[in-house]
Amino acid sequence: MDAGSAVARLVKRARQAGVWLRGRLSSLWATLWIDYGKVDDEFQTELHERGVLGLRAVSTLSIVLPILGVLIVGPLLGLDHQGGGGTEEIGLAEEATAVLVGVLGWSLSRGAWGRLHARGLAVTVGLLMGLIATADMITSGGHTLSVYTSLVMIVLVGVAVVPLRPLSMLGFGLTLTGMFASSAAFDPAVGWPPPVTWLERFILLVIVSVLGAGLTALVTRLHIKEHESRQVLAESLEALRRTQAKLIASKHAASQGRLAAALSHELNTPLAVMSSSSALIERRLEELPGACSEPQALIRLVSDASDAAARSREALGRISELVERFERFTQVDRAERRAVDVNGLLDDAVAVLSGSWPAGVRVVRDYGELPLVRAYPAGLSEVFGNVLGNAANAIDAEGEIRLTTRYARGYVWVQIADTGRGIDVHGMSRLFDPGFRVKDGRVQTGWGLFISRLIVHDHNGEFRINSEPRRGTEVEICLPAGPETTG
Repeated sequence: MDAGSAVARLVKRARQAGVWLRGRLSSLWATLWIDYGKVDDEFQTELHERGVLGLRAVSTLSIVLPILGVLIVGPLLGLDHQGGGGTEEIGLAEEATAVLVGVLGWSLSRGAWGRLHARGLAVTVGLLMGLIATADMITSGGHTLSVYTSLVMIVLVGVAVVPLRPLSMLGFGLTLTGMFASSAAFDPAVGWPPPVTWLERFILLVIVSVLGAGLTALVTRLHIKEHESRQVLAESLEALRRTQAKLIASKHAASQGRLAAALSHELNTPLAVMSSSSALIERRLEELPGACSEPQALIRLVSDASDAAARSREALGRISELVERFERFTQVDRAERRAVDVNGLLDDAVAVLSGSWPAGVRVVRDYGELPLVRAYPAGLSEVFGNVLGNAANAIDAEGEIRLTTRYARGYVWVQIADTGRGIDVHGMSRLFDPGFRVKDGRVQTGWGLFISRLIVHDHNGEFRINSEPRRGTEVEICLPAGPETTG
């Protein structure tokens, strides 16, 4: 029984170890072999562009290294190609071949086919450079250090610019390391066993290849995480825009409801006058047959009916004026920018909204001569409506709302100041937070100020508020007037 339990525990631990090992191997494989097919189109385009850049970088290295070796490094170090049997000519031919490979790589990078296969071509050019450097080392009696230096530079350039998978980069580096190792077997200058300096360079080249693969894995992962984060951010911004649009639509609906309530309040008075006048005219018409025999009574009836008709006409004119101002204020049929009279828009806002304000609110106007401003009329109407509504709500019993407009240096300046309760420092710091409210203070519209500032900024203007508790609030709106406001 004990032996069976021990075996069962060993089997269980072996299975757990197998699961752990498979997980580690799977993670290692995912790190070394990144599936570029799962990345987004933007990252695919970036990989393509980096592939072209990598091909050009490796091709440039293939051109520059032989030229530097022949013209500068060799003569400075006394490493001229020497030897019998035409080895000097062979060495120069190999270096010329490297230059031609580089030129061919550059030429292919400019064509459609070369750009499509840029990564593979970059690897091919890099491997040909390593092969040519090794062959030059063996045939021309050169020095192992030059081959080692060239191969390290090829690996580093590949890591820096060629968008290879980490496993591909590891294979690329180890292949070049194998080319370096062949120099020990074929170069007469390197005996067997190889000298310590050769072994050190061989080990360092292996380390560079492994580190290059690790660095490629790290950089690629960072690139993928960056693009994934960018995609999540784009989706979040789109969701935020949709939410903002819904909130603005809800706020617009609430504003229209308040406008309708204010208009209804304003229409009640002239409608009551018309109803009273109509009732009076009807009574006088009913009395008319009995008064036909009495001239004085007839004159009185006609006079009363005439006065009632005059009052009805005045009430009807008031209703017509209110409807016209309401239509102009809301601008329901105009979504494009057009020339707007800011002073007239302020007057319309006061006329439409003042019916719902407390009776003790006075409006004082100090208008300057203003040019027309190209703007969205409905947007500015909502801004003025929000600010005026806040100002009226801030006044407890009696108070004043002062409207001031000026024009200077290409800007129309509007100030709406009230003598209400004002806003404390804490309220001012959160004034433009979406949905912020102060129950007993000035801010009563929730999203109103946030949306108002968005609308003003959409007109390339500025929206500022200054306030102190018990000393009132000033709202300043600056709008550009002129060609820069067109859009």
